[in-house]
Amino acid sequence: MSSTDNPMNGEKDDAGLSVIVSHEQGTNYNILGSDCQVVNIQLAAGDAVEVSPGAMMHHGPNIYAQPKCTCSCGRYCTGESNVRIEFQNKGDSPENIGLTANYPAKVIPLHLEELGGVVVRKQSYLCAVGHVDIALSMDCCSSTCCLGDLGFVRQKLIGSGIAFITAGGTVLEKTLGDGEKLLVDQESLVGWQDTVQLGLKTYAGCLGCISICAGGESCFLASLTGPGRIYITSMSFSKWHRTLNPPLPNGK
Repeated sequence: MSSTDNPMNGEKDDAGLSVIVSHEQGTNYNILGSDCQVVNIQLAAGDAVEVSPGAMMHHGPNIYAQPKCTCSCGRYCTGESNVRIEFQNKGDSPENIGLTANYPAKVIPLHLEELGGVVVRKQSYLCAVGHVDIALSMDCCSSTCCLGDLGFVRQKLIGSGIAFITAGGTVLEKTLGDGEKLLVDQESLVGWQDTVQLGLKTYAGCLGCISICAGGESCFLASLTGPGRIYITSMSFSKWHRTLNPPLPNGK
């Protein structure tokens, strides 16, 4: 599927990156708001949704929270709690639940039956409907795991259901063709299909050194090679946090 075929796409730039539209609707959910978005999920009788701690905003009177403990290495190593909260509709008719991120963010639905495995940034997972597992993606490449921004152990979402992840600012997506390459600031990278190859690229020459030392740029860029879909953001959580809490002068 090309980026122009994706119904979530809004405006598109010359590089083929498409803005994920603010309002998106599926068969049993809709995403509301232009920022600090809310995903409303309709639960049929007996259905449940797995939710990250603190994400619940509102729900119907017959929806009840059920804590469930798991022993998942994938969850533990990627920053997720092994205590899951499931909200289940115990009524006889459909009811809605509203969920939102714990910081100003957009909500991105990932239809895993179509996408397959998707590697995402830690703590971007919001909730899931249907069969979704949080697995491990191990990076054994010394350069990308040691010098990259994403570390050695990464979060990978697999299954046949719909996973919802969050990202701040404007969120762009692009479906890379076979062998197509895109260079991305590492902090801006939100997620990518597991068919996409991740590498690093350095700035070269004297101008590259100036960009690193005096221009505020990082030493390495993420190099993404297709095929597969990628998601990038204009305002990562770490960048947003630095804006709100800048370092004090003279290290005070």
